[in-house]
Amino acid sequence: MGDFHKRRMVIWTVAGGYLLYLADELLTGWFRNETENPVVSLLGGAVFLIVGGVLLYYSWKAWRAQEKENNSDNNSSDKEQ
Repeated sequence: MGDFHKRRMVIWTVAGGYLLYLADELLTGWFRNETENPVVSLLGGAVFLIVGGVLLYYSWKAWRAQEKENNSDNNSSDKEQ
């Protein structure tokens, strides 16, 4: 996996984690009735939760693909020796 893909994976992981944090803040405020606009907090929290989860899923999926690729490269080089 190239350097560009590794950076993208890190950015997706950080962005996904931050969106989940924001979703937690918005939804916690909504559940405690501490927000001025509950509809925006609920919808924003739901969107951030979904998008953050999707980013983390795709980052995890790319990491798994990289691990499988590295393992298959190691196995093929071991067989050649």
